[in-house]
Amino acid sequence: MPFLKTILSFSLLTALTLLGGAQTPDKQQTPPPAKPAAPGKARLADKTAPTLADVNTGIGVDKRVIVMMAALNVAGYDYESGSRPLNEWRRMIREDLKDLNAALVRRLRDHFLAQRKGRADVVTVASYLSLALTLTEPPAFTIDVPADRLPDDVRELADFALLLEEFYREAGFTKLLPKYIEAYMKTAATYPQMAGVAIGNTLAYLHTEPILELPPLYVVRRSEAELKALMAVKEKEEKEKEKNAPKGTKTKTEDERKEAARRAALKELSGDNSNRLRRFFIIPDLLNATGTANLRIVRDDYFLLLGPTSEPNVDAMRRSFLNFVLDPLAEKQVKEVRTIGTPLKKLMETRGDKLDQEYASRSAYFLITDSLVRATDARMASLGLATRRQLKEDEALYELSLGYERGAVLVFNFYDKMKAYEPVGVNIRDFYGDLLANIDFEKEAGRLDEYAQRFARLKQSRLEAASAPAPPPTISNADEGLIARLREADQMIRARKYADAKAVLDAANKERPNNARVLFGLAEVTSKQASTLTDSSALEVELYAAIELYKQAAESASPETEKWLTQRAYVAAGRILDFIAETQAAADKTDEAAKTATDALAAYELALKLGKVAGGAYDEALKAKEQRAAKPKN
Repeated sequence: MPFLKTILSFSLLTALTLLGGAQTPDKQQTPPPAKPAAPGKARLADKTAPTLADVNTGIGVDKRVIVMMAALNVAGYDYESGSRPLNEWRRMIREDLKDLNAALVRRLRDHFLAQRKGRADVVTVASYLSLALTLTEPPAFTIDVPADRLPDDVRELADFALLLEEFYREAGFTKLLPKYIEAYMKTAATYPQMAGVAIGNTLAYLHTEPILELPPLYVVRRSEAELKALMAVKEKEEKEKEKNAPKGTKTKTEDERKEAARRAALKELSGDNSNRLRRFFIIPDLLNATGTANLRIVRDDYFLLLGPTSEPNVDAMRRSFLNFVLDPLAEKQVKEVRTIGTPLKKLMETRGDKLDQEYASRSAYFLITDSLVRATDARMASLGLATRRQLKEDEALYELSLGYERGAVLVFNFYDKMKAYEPVGVNIRDFYGDLLANIDFEKEAGRLDEYAQRFARLKQSRLEAASAPAPPPTISNADEGLIARLREADQMIRARKYADAKAVLDAANKERPNNARVLFGLAEVTSKQASTLTDSSALEVELYAAIELYKQAAESASPETEKWLTQRAYVAAGRILDFIAETQAAADKTDEAAKTATDALAAYELALKLGKVAGGAYDEALKAKEQRAAKPKN
């Protein structure tokens, strides 16, 4: 796995920030394990220029992930958030593999469909990614993890490894890989700065360093007879070395020779008892849906796989590194966990039908760690630490309530305790016992009722912000018949009957040319239809057609009664231009992307000039502009 090295500035009181740029060493499949600090070496906090390697973290590209996601795209994995079009790389891989053997495509599709089992596609894909990370590198794709350490969901689809090997061979993927590896490396090169921010803020907030080694799962014990026999062999080897040594080399005494043989024998016999190394990797996953983030754990390695985004997903990096840091800590609290195990299970079971089966089948250690990670993540987001958007406390609590409903029932307890922990400033390892002490399970059972009014107000404000305004009762150049048809078209668009909606709007446009509301509807349905296209050229043509219609709608709108429509048209056009700019940047069309991004900003500026308008999109325009200002400059 080709990887990138990042130099960081570290302080336990302030966040880690990037000091040096990324460097790309010789390509390799797996990063060499970072060597943990030996006893007596400086702590991470004492180093003048610690690197990601000092916390066993690597940023790189994984061929297995690329091949697996290529196969899943062929198999019919079409999910994209918000019904947006497939990203540039997913359209490209489908074009590259369009001539793949139809029978093989059918077998890939059948396997994927059989594994869904009523789950969302993104959840199913996560299991396939875990499988990919247990395999040897191409072209063999053999499972390289002991069967007893394979997660249940991976064990169920292990037979896909043979199908993946056949796919790789039949698709001639060896020829395709270099193009995708280059694209992935370019994306990976954008990660180090945000990785430094996420990791630094996490360690600074927790006042700790990650545990980078764990004891072996089991210890191989050797007999005294085995030791003596091997010592005899090693002593003989020592004598042979002396016999072949250059003249003048000092000869060891008998006691020195026996001691050297004893040390060599002990080292060899204890080879199976070495500590387990824990590592954290951040890897692009461009053939996945936009904005996805999958944390997969294979043995003691943590892999964060990031779908394409316009900027590095620092929130996912922070959340996943919290898992890496906090996971080993609960296991040291055996007595405390045993004490709360029974009431914790009873509290979890109160979630009834809403309880996620993953929680129902997991241990108390998992439930505690999961709740603590969620709570700590929410606290950091509410403080604005390593996040793209700082959460208000009501928003943070509401996000926690979603996890609570699924089974993470200690999130509110830990949120309150982490809030109290912040001014204390001690290592989280020393505070962990306090987190588990004096939990009032009766209080935790009533948390949703306690916050009900706050959540109701938040959901109402979100609903109002997200809801598109209904057409006003009076629209320029319209009568009741036209208004009825506009409402009919709106219903068709919501039902995704785009062709039917377009037919209604085209007819209305012929009768009432230059009606702003009709043009706005045509723009909307054109952009929605574009989201179903996979050909990048056709997609761009349709999106620009939608932009032109939004422009015509804005120009045709009445300044007295339809200022709301003008504002919404500008914002909608700006969003499409943002998407096109993102696609152009992904295709390395830097100049075009910069120009398109400038056009998008101009559209938002036009919307803001109209001021606050009832039913308009002023807040959306302001948010889009602020997000641009918050992006790190390249």
